[in-house]
Amino acid sequence: MTSPEPPLEPPPALAPEPARDHAPDAQDAQDARRALRREIGLALAIVFGGTFLLAIVQWIIPATSSFMQVGLALLLLEVPLRVLPRVPSLSPYPHPPQALKIGPVGPGLRLGLGTVLLVFPLFIGGFHLAYTTLLDRPVDWSGTHLLRWSEDLEGAPPQPCGRKEASVWTDEGRLWVVAPRDTALAVHLTSADGPVVHARELRCLTRPTLGPELMPDATGGFHPPRGTGLFVDLGPRHHFDLKILGATAEVPAPEIRLGRAAVGGPDDGHLSSSRDLWWLLAYLVIHLGLVAYPEESFFRGYLLPRLDAFYGTPRRLFGVAIGWGLPLSSLAFALLHPILIPGPHRLLVFFPALLFGWLARRQGSLGAAILVHALSNVCLAIVSRMYG
Repeated sequence: MTSPEPPLEPPPALAPEPARDHAPDAQDAQDARRALRREIGLALAIVFGGTFLLAIVQWIIPATSSFMQVGLALLLLEVPLRVLPRVPSLSPYPHPPQALKIGPVGPGLRLGLGTVLLVFPLFIGGFHLAYTTLLDRPVDWSGTHLLRWSEDLEGAPPQPCGRKEASVWTDEGRLWVVAPRDTALAVHLTSADGPVVHARELRCLTRPTLGPELMPDATGGFHPPRGTGLFVDLGPRHHFDLKILGATAEVPAPEIRLGRAAVGGPDDGHLSSSRDLWWLLAYLVIHLGLVAYPEESFFRGYLLPRLDAFYGTPRRLFGVAIGWGLPLSSLAFALLHPILIPGPHRLLVFFPALLFGWLARRQGSLGAAILVHALSNVCLAIVSRMYG
């Protein structure tokens, strides 16, 4: 068995600014401190400014929301490695090598998986207590909740009512179809798991509300009144085929929008989807490569060592030298999260960020932090689906 990696030695703290000392060494330390402060400020300004710009684009063009994580990932990776080194007037200190360092693999896996086994049961217990006691949410730990439709279909668009396009989305075992305003639709719905014979009218003025039950015609088509839509409880079905028709002609694809991102629908108005567990694998891969890796690279690979160099690391936490860099980098990490996906609950990522920062300092690279970060997102996605 190989011995564990020694903890990363903290970078030397810069000397505090002297009040009236103009000796060459003191002046050099003062200049380096100012340069480092300017560099950190510039890095945060570029990242937060770029993220706000991505949020504005997403707000103006909702269909781009599925690409915003790619833009944010590129921003977080490029700023410390390509943008800042091109500004020669900034800090003379070299950029931290752990910004892109993941290995060694073995110690990182052991540290990451050991952390998961210790922390995740505590997290799940706290999550359950908060949702059942404080929020009074029902809980149903059933494997059925892990089945998910295509990601494009998940979730309602921000404003589903009154749109000029038809909107289609899923919510667990339920299917929603909203007609364009003042338009009549014919909806043909079939399933390999059995015929669909029950549906309800979906009225959509300011928000979707359910109306009376609708029955299919002889061809299996549903005909909700003009300006309304269709709601179907798919129950245990794992597959459906949907065909959306207008009053006299097929609704063209540019007039059909799917899911919360309102992405364009199929060209022929025909939509086929199944729900399964494969989304979990895709979710893990995406959160490893497009979420955890770039976020850890910037906040723990670049920002944390820079802040540690500025403030020093005078204290130890479970054998790891820490200072103000750990909470401040975690705070910056938390403040970034509500920009693209608004909500005060997004600020709660401050607390796992403290753990990610400790893991990065403990290992001396980012492997364990990236692994625990990605698995934490997967764990939250699984657990949250079990509560009503």
